[in-house]
Amino acid sequence: MSRLSKLVEKPFTKTLQWRNEKFDKKSKTVTQEKGWYYYVPSEMEGEKGSNVMVEMPFSFVWLTDVTSFTGYNELEKASIYSNEVLNDSDLKELFPRATKEQLVMYKTLKAKMGKETLATGLYADIKDAVVSKGGKYCKPVYGLLITDEGTEIVRLLMSGGSVESWIPFSKNKGGLMNNAISCCGSEEREKGSVQYEIPKFKFVPTDKVTINAANEATVKVFEYFKYLLTDLETTEVVEEELVEETID
Repeated sequence: MSRLSKLVEKPFTKTLQWRNEKFDKKSKTVTQEKGWYYYVPSEMEGEKGSNVMVEMPFSFVWLTDVTSFTGYNELEKASIYSNEVLNDSDLKELFPRATKEQLVMYKTLKAKMGKETLATGLYADIKDAVVSKGGKYCKPVYGLLITDEGTEIVRLLMSGGSVESWIPFSKNKGGLMNNAISCCGSEEREKGSVQYEIPKFKFVPTDKVTINAANEATVKVFEYFKYLLTDLETTEVVEEELVEETID
């Protein structure tokens, strides 16, 4: 690994994921409230970290979204994850002189289960192989989180119920570019005999200062992706970090 790779840090401070309520039938208690959580590693070596809930409502400004895999294989007791790839329009802006072969390489996903590589290729080509092992489509969204202390770049992993909610909401490109997004609750859904909840999003006004900060944050995110796409060793490190962050 080069000296430069040690200087390039991930631009986001935390990864948020939507989690449904968990109810322990034996003790008849709720062991996990529904909501958005981020993973905090333990400071003690060998100990498992914890999931911290973010109080709603909270708001962020959309920066960009990408594509990856996530999931969990119950039989192997292993997380499923992959690198993240940009969409065509973002790749062409980032690499305007890239050849067709280079763009295909930049869009290539490597899906893993633990340390085992499940499949490598374009999403459409490896989807079935990854899903058969327990993997699922994931839409990581990079956003500028607005807090009382200021702003910070975060990553929201949209999968399952959250991606079900995010995809139709995010089709309003004008809304994404000119507003903040409030994570403001949840809606009940039902699929067969399974009841679950999906997060609610709504557009809320924001000021010019925050929009300018989001523009600067977007540049930072894309500089990071440009480096990742030209340094395979660094990409591997990011994948290993993602395993710990997605443990439920």
